[in-house]
Amino acid sequence: MSNRNEVTRVNIFGREYTIRGAGSPAYISEIAHYVDLKMRQMTDNATMASTAKVAIFAALNIADELYQKREKYEELEESQSSELTHLADRIEQTLSETSHSSVSSASPDSDSSAMIEASAIQQNSTSDIPR
Repeated sequence: MSNRNEVTRVNIFGREYTIRGAGSPAYISEIAHYVDLKMRQMTDNATMASTAKVAIFAALNIADELYQKREKYEELEESQSSELTHLADRIEQTLSETSHSSVSSASPDSDSSAMIEASAIQQNSTSDIPR
């Protein structure tokens, strides 16, 4: 959406309206068209005497759609959050297992290399002493 307020002329349920909003004229026209369709659907299902009643029922249907979508979005968000937490726990567990095995495998190697160095020093020092 742009920041400037533009004027858009739309037709909803047979009446023309001038809408000033921050959205693009195409976006405002699309929304107006959607409201128009919803209002026409209300009159397809039953004959209503007043435009106000048609608008109210259309608004209720649109609000119902919004609430259903919002509920699905929240369920999806909760599911993804739970999955991310599970994956993070698995990563932590794997890293923890990897670091423990690295530490335990690194210790014998370190000890072995220290023993090799110590024996080399011992050999050098004993070979330097005349017999």
